[in-house]
Amino acid sequence: MTTTTMTGQPRRPGRPPCCSRELAILIIKLHQRGLSYARICTELNAAQIPTPLGSPTWQKSHVDRLLHTRWVKEIIEEFGTW
Repeated sequence: MTTTTMTGQPRRPGRPPCCSRELAILIIKLHQRGLSYARICTELNAAQIPTPLGSPTWQKSHVDRLLHTRWVKEIIEEFGTW
């Protein structure tokens, strides 16, 4: 069975997302509100939300990598701007 992207093109196989959809949406919303990666990290760390791999501290690179994944881009395409 071949899955397709929202544009109808075949989806390349890859590692499944390790981040919950709810967490990804939260980070997308914070970014769309204009928060910098550093500020998003501060918010997540203050709320004591661990990274998808279980680290207690978020780094800018975690947020950057997450926001540039194909999976998050598909979520953004699906919902647009909140």
